[in-house]
Amino acid sequence: MSKEIVVGLHFYQPYRHAIHPEISATNTDPSGIDWTKRISDECYKPLASQEVVPQINFDLFQSLLQQLREIDPQLEVAYSKNLGEVGIGEPFIHPILPDLSEQDQRLLIRAGRISFYRKTGTHPKYFWPPETAISTTTLEILSEEGYQGFICAPEQIIQKDGSASDNVISQITLPSGRQILAIPFDRPISSRLAFDPKYNADLFTRDYINPRFNHHRSTPIVVWTDAETFGHHWKGADKFLAYLVSSSLRQHGITPININNLDVTHPKMAKIVERSSWSCPHGNLIRWQGSCGCTPGDTEWKAGFYSTFEQLNLQITDVVERELDKLSIDRIPGFFYQATLPDFKPQTPEEALMAAKVSSLIARTSCPTFFEHPITSGKISLLFGYQSLLYLRDTGLTDDADRILTQTFNNLSTVIYPGRLKTALADLLAMLA
Repeated sequence: MSKEIVVGLHFYQPYRHAIHPEISATNTDPSGIDWTKRISDECYKPLASQEVVPQINFDLFQSLLQQLREIDPQLEVAYSKNLGEVGIGEPFIHPILPDLSEQDQRLLIRAGRISFYRKTGTHPKYFWPPETAISTTTLEILSEEGYQGFICAPEQIIQKDGSASDNVISQITLPSGRQILAIPFDRPISSRLAFDPKYNADLFTRDYINPRFNHHRSTPIVVWTDAETFGHHWKGADKFLAYLVSSSLRQHGITPININNLDVTHPKMAKIVERSSWSCPHGNLIRWQGSCGCTPGDTEWKAGFYSTFEQLNLQITDVVERELDKLSIDRIPGFFYQATLPDFKPQTPEEALMAAKVSSLIARTSCPTFFEHPITSGKISLLFGYQSLLYLRDTGLTDDADRILTQTFNNLSTVIYPGRLKTALADLLAMLA
């Protein structure tokens, strides 16, 4: 039996600095740490220097690639030059896609695809949904935009015969009649690769990877985990991964392959678990908008915080659609990259309005409500939500900006924060005063 494996890494960091000159000096981290630079030094540089990148597959969010361009241009080139061959697509930034409107999902998926093409001259075949959060609407849009398939967790796919979905490439028939491939990763190996000690790649291959081929007679096995595991979460694990993919797997008769070259001629028919993700098993994507066992403590604050920036984005959308014609609105996906450059300055009211919409979408990133309190990443939503209002003011739409800011304050004031979190929220809001 041939034994093949796809080793995939998920690269992502959120924007931590706004662009508008009035707030560009504000760091979203409560301790003032530049986390993207630190993780780049601990993880992304070592992985690139050890030539790991050409030997694996990866999704690398354009929001991160853009930051690497500022931190270390040569490092950005090292990843960009491999993107077309071993990279897969993403939606430029990292919101929970099914929680966005169909229009916003399409905008972001298209923005990521445009940026990928500009850097590589090719279109990506497969897609990494943020947190692998999926819905039927999301998959319909992916199919419309030319994607052949997406990566997901095995528990997000239901086989017709009720069998496990680990590594079973499946075909999803959508209500439109279009079809899209679901590529579930191997949960046991992916989890061990993320959370187990990484000291000996040979033992890891022998004890954990090799036995999985006894459970899956058809190959390949697909493994996917966070890139930051290797060098940031686990010091020295970049060397572990380099040896694993360059030597250890092959010594055990296992061949690393490129996901973009998969043989998908006979996929099994299956269906998706609606509004599911890899990182929350509790259903309906509740981790980001309510309380569940994924995060400790009192997390009732999440619903109000999440809803606040949903409403802000909808209000910005109303203003943009009122002020811009359809041709200008259709330009926003291609404008996304420009509007997020550190030196971006709108040259026209149209550009400022498009930048307002880009900013209100960044405010919907998944990070602020992933954790147990808003102190960790809450400033991201606050900072970019406020930036969207600054761009409205730049176009002379002061009344609209003031109205939305007042509503945002009112919405946040109704959120119930336990104990010290109420004080923390006041500290965060002070930057918008």
